[in-house]
Amino acid sequence: MTVGTSNFGELLWPGIKSLWGHRYRNYSPLYTQWAEMASSDKAFEKYQGVTGLGLAAVKPQGKSVSFADPLLGFQGLITNVSYALATSVTREMADDDQYGYIRRLPAMLAEAMRKTEETVMHNVLNNGFSSQLAADGLSLFNTAHVTMDGSATFQNTPTVGADLTQTALENAEITISRFVDERGQPIQAVGKVLVVPSEQAFVAEKILKTEYEVDTANNTRNVISGRYRLVVSPYITDTDSWFLTTDVMEGLIFQRRLAAEMNKDGEFTTLNMRFSCFSRFGVASINPRGSYGSPGN
Repeated sequence: MTVGTSNFGELLWPGIKSLWGHRYRNYSPLYTQWAEMASSDKAFEKYQGVTGLGLAAVKPQGKSVSFADPLLGFQGLITNVSYALATSVTREMADDDQYGYIRRLPAMLAEAMRKTEETVMHNVLNNGFSSQLAADGLSLFNTAHVTMDGSATFQNTPTVGADLTQTALENAEITISRFVDERGQPIQAVGKVLVVPSEQAFVAEKILKTEYEVDTANNTRNVISGRYRLVVSPYITDTDSWFLTTDVMEGLIFQRRLAAEMNKDGEFTTLNMRFSCFSRFGVASINPRGSYGSPGN
């Protein structure tokens, strides 16, 4: 639909006190606070998994040393997807707009693209218990992730879904500390950022900012207090789910091919003005050790 004097006639004369609904306060991006940011100059990028060499073996005197071969393992692929949005305005509407609404259309397009990025990246977490896969072909949050050499399994979700509590976070940190590398050896990972939906904001703050055990009369220190950076996000759709990112790289990746690009041109035959916003990026969950998630209970 083209914005014209026939469908936006109210903006052609004085008398309107204020326009509302088309702009709200701009906030800093949320996904950049927990996702790993990467750049790209190709249509797609491959993230190839490789193993280390494992443990050294005892060498008897006079005997040859043992040899070990690295292995080529799971491969992740991030395809850079094109996203675009446009709008069209008649010449007459642009000339006669009394409230500056038309001048704000480029800003509205930019805001739409920013929210698109938030939605697409957050859906990596939202779909992490089902359709979002890690490089090993299993759902991102799974109890049976396998190492590349097949020697061990590990989990990055509780065996039984748990609501956000101090105990659940403690158990999550223990599980994260038990993550193993592609040869089944401990990597001593730690949690970094706690991502929760809006409904869990106050629960999370109580846990992370209370000096002693939460919701008990126990005079026992809360060892989780201050441990994680908190991100509260309305883009998390499951109201009792929660997530931890870890210090493991190549986990949750936002890969940018082209930053949001604004374009404007005039249509010669109609004299309409057209505005568009275009961007290319891809998202993925490569290494499941980069995050831990619970769907709640």
